Amino acid sequence: MELPRNTIEITKEAAWALIGNDEKSWRNFYSYEQFEMSTYEGFGVRILVICNFTSPEITQYYIQDINA
Repeated sequence: MELPRNTIEITKEAAWALIGNDEKSWRNFYSYEQFEMSTYEGFGVRILVICNFTSPEITQYYIQDINA
């Protein structure tokens, strides 16, 4: 799987500040063989949270401008 265009990696703290109340900002969940990904929308950006199954302690956070 390839990340959507115009994404940049951000810190966990920045991601959760943008996500806020995840019950209102959550949009979708995808499960793949090696990772799972949740998508959120807040403050005009899409936030991607990717949890790696091969290294469970690694979670990556990305944002994408949904207006671009």
